[in-house]
Amino acid sequence: MNRRLQVLWFAVRAGSADHSAVFTWRTWLFGWFVRMLAQVLFFTTFGSLLGPAQAHYLLIGNAVVLVALHGLFATASTTWELQNGTLPLLVASPSSPSLVLAGRSLFWLPDGVACGLGAILILGPLSGLPLSLASVALTVLLLTLVAMTTYCLGLCLGSLVLSAADLRNVVSNATLTVMMILCGAEVPRSALPGVLGLVAQGLPMTHGLLAIRQVLAGTAGMGTAVAAAQEAAVGACWLGAAIAVLAWRARRSRRDGAALFLT
Repeated sequence: MNRRLQVLWFAVRAGSADHSAVFTWRTWLFGWFVRMLAQVLFFTTFGSLLGPAQAHYLLIGNAVVLVALHGLFATASTTWELQNGTLPLLVASPSSPSLVLAGRSLFWLPDGVACGLGAILILGPLSGLPLSLASVALTVLLLTLVAMTTYCLGLCLGSLVLSAADLRNVVSNATLTVMMILCGAEVPRSALPGVLGLVAQGLPMTHGLLAIRQVLAGTAGMGTAVAAAQEAAVGACWLGAAIAVLAWRARRSRRDGAALFLT
């Protein structure tokens, strides 16, 4: 177990080093974060034309979308090892490639939570959204949960496109668009046809967003805890699928000697 944790820790450090090479705190805060904030502000402003309730609905929904966006970045960053030429070395090593790749992109999680929470804290008071210390604390926990579940989905998608890395951005962007439509970020899920509603039940963010809405509306209760548990269960299923696909690919490459994930 200690060996596995050590491997995971080194993978996290490697990913964090990549993130640090792209962003300094200044470029992140005044570049990336401002860009993320502008995205939520756009939807919030659009909603304000329909009334305060719609503005709050779109503000919360699109703030959580920022968290999901960062989780789905794992789809692309999972393929970085292939692009760097280090993926065959991972399979040749005694460590599990699944463990390395699972930790490789974890740096997206705090980034996404910071963007989503920042949007709520900055734009919420400006749009009249009531916030309390308790609701903010619960929101942080739920945003972290959404970050983890969408990360599991991103990891699963990344494992599927490892042999077609050119599709990584197409797949992640298409998935995010579907989630924005189906998970209740832009329109209530009650407006969806029955089949699409069932699909939404199996997607990350659906239940987590519902729980966050309840917390920020001051109506948190047992239903909120149930929604959070459902969100965790969905994420666990996607994580299991990702690990299974990665393990299968590694076993196949070790068996037939082909270049890892290229065939």
